[in-house]
Amino acid sequence: MILAFTLIVTLFSAPLLPDAAAIMEAHRQATAVQDLTGQLTYTNISKSGRKQTRTLQQYILRTDKGDYTYNLLLEFTDPQDVAGTATLTIQQERKDDEQWLYLPALRMSKRISPSKKSDRFMGTEITYEDLSGHLSEPIDDYQYTLLGEETINGRSAYKLEALPREGLRTQYGKRLLWIDQATHLMVQTRFYGHKGEHLKTYTATDIRPVGSGGHHRAHQIKMENVQTGNTTKVQYSGFAINAGVDAAMFSTTWMETR
Repeated sequence: MILAFTLIVTLFSAPLLPDAAAIMEAHRQATAVQDLTGQLTYTNISKSGRKQTRTLQQYILRTDKGDYTYNLLLEFTDPQDVAGTATLTIQQERKDDEQWLYLPALRMSKRISPSKKSDRFMGTEITYEDLSGHLSEPIDDYQYTLLGEETINGRSAYKLEALPREGLRTQYGKRLLWIDQATHLMVQTRFYGHKGEHLKTYTATDIRPVGSGGHHRAHQIKMENVQTGNTTKVQYSGFAINAGVDAAMFSTTWMETR
């Protein structure tokens, strides 16, 4: 009798976990901004240890094309042989995002076909689909299930499974997500193919406050391709959130005439 009573007390005193929808909404709110600028440096590291480093400036602006949709402009600044190259992503609700690649040698922008969203971005282990998903989690396109709690790199996190809803065009059959309980940022994602094979692992570290508005951002991320052994590491610096960005920058005209 005492044992049964103790078990009942333990069950009712244990903290209840939020449901998956609430966790993902908290994640979306934690990453929401009006605009964001900053610099990033990425290093591609091959399985053999060969390294290639590039530096870019990023500009993000929230749009009115749907809930939590953004424009993203990435402009290469170093080394000289790729300086001026730029990519533009225009998110759209309920339809494929528009993505463009500008090559300064040609002085023209090339539209990236939706069928090419699984292509790697400028030699990194990050695809064009990953770029769009990094701007904002497409909550309406996935079914989320809370699997429990785990510690990732010393941070307590919710572990969720994300399955694409029927009709969604994606290179991934499943993702496992770890959402930091303190900041609600994504601290790890494991990507799986349509046959269940583990493709890549994304990890975010060095999470710190940015500005005075209660925002947090990871200042280091890593994308590991478990199939090839190649890795892309990204270091962020100079974050500015809600400081103002010129909306005219997010167009092919701006890229081609600046």
